[in-house]
Amino acid sequence: MKNITVKITLLFFTLFLLASCSEEEVLPPDNLIGDWNVYSIADSSGSSVIWEELKASLVEFIPTYSCMEFTASATDRIVTTRYVIIDENTSVCKNPVVFAYTWEIDDETGYYKFVLGNNVIEYLVTFSNSNNRMTWVDQTSGGVTVWDRVVTSVAAE
Repeated sequence: MKNITVKITLLFFTLFLLASCSEEEVLPPDNLIGDWNVYSIADSSGSSVIWEELKASLVEFIPTYSCMEFTASATDRIVTTRYVIIDENTSVCKNPVVFAYTWEIDDETGYYKFVLGNNVIEYLVTFSNSNNRMTWVDQTSGGVTVWDRVVTSVAAE
């Protein structure tokens, strides 16, 4: 009888522990998550370049430059940036340059930390235009990159 009481007590204790363990809090997805095209780039002096204007003026002279791109894609763990730029010597686009960073938000500062190997970049990231425009301010260089979300439209049936 004592053996059954011990087993029942252990069973209730185990059930109590399992029931009292709350599930991990599920946070809403971060606004960073999604696909982005660069809108503009500015250095610390504030001199800004609108990407599509730059690309259009180059394509006007050399149509093969239409392959240029500057994009980012973010999941809940990785941010991937992809650059396709021109080779001035051959007038064609170079192979894409892709960087994949892990990311997290610093709880103390609110800055987004992008990590690639030993390289850590901290950005102040803000969102506007119903979270479809994102601005990255590099906390080291002061450079500013503005991104527009790639929004896919569903065709009316």
